[in-house]
Amino acid sequence: MKKALTITLAAALSCPLMAQSNQVFVIKAGKSVSINTGTPFEQKEIDQSSMEFVYDYRYMTDTTDLSVTEDRMTLQVGNGLSKFSSYTAMRIDSLIRISTPEQITANPDSYVGGEAFCIYKNYPKGRITVTDKISTDWFLYEEETPVMDWTLSDSTCTLLGYPCKSAFCDFRGRRWTAFYTDAIPVPNGPWKFGGLPGLILQIYDEGQQYVFTCVGINSQAQKAITMPDVPYNKTSRRKFYATKRRCDTDPIGYISSMNSSAQVKVEIKGPDGQPRTDLMSPKDLKYDYIERDYK
Repeated sequence: MKKALTITLAAALSCPLMAQSNQVFVIKAGKSVSINTGTPFEQKEIDQSSMEFVYDYRYMTDTTDLSVTEDRMTLQVGNGLSKFSSYTAMRIDSLIRISTPEQITANPDSYVGGEAFCIYKNYPKGRITVTDKISTDWFLYEEETPVMDWTLSDSTCTLLGYPCKSAFCDFRGRRWTAFYTDAIPVPNGPWKFGGLPGLILQIYDEGQQYVFTCVGINSQAQKAITMPDVPYNKTSRRKFYATKRRCDTDPIGYISSMNSSAQVKVEIKGPDGQPRTDLMSPKDLKYDYIERDYK
């Protein structure tokens, strides 16, 4: 017997629903994210950090009206490896652990937020590991540590009291401007960036569709560096982006297809109770991913 999941939309941009017995899906601005209202996933420790750098992350979700999404990220630097992940997502995961399914269902928007991706540099050695979540599915891919062809510049600025120098590079479809400081001799930075003679405190692409800015430094951060201990769909970078795009452009179709074995039917209704068939059709993204070479 099919189980119908009815989404009642207060607006076209936000809709929570319960799926199966332990999932809340929230679809926002053409993107689909989910949380688990049962037991939160476990984490396995892979290293200890000695330093931690906090970044504000801003990116456009609609380049036509300049809509921006923001998150607070952390770069943990340990013994030969590092992790870049969302502090917001970590805080929400902690909240889920002390909340009941009933509390989450009553206010699902409070339990969704933060980027799901984690980037592990030099893990395994000489490679990058990326974990991410699309709807309810966990993905993992590895790639060789990318070589970024930086061009050093004479431009300077001061960030967090540190004198910074600038550098430029073209990387996977975008031209990036970075400001780094050799006063912190850590050749690392936010996201996948690194390879400069100092820590990258700010970096943005041409048009500033993606911007990372360091806002805090803890030089004595003795914290565990962890990885979600979950069953992963192991894939390649380009295949991952293809799946992500399929979900972001057609989240209802993706959720339905991923739950086809459970015979789940998804319906959408507006505030008046009438079907919204217009929202069932795939939509074009009004922004592009940070890496453009996946197409």
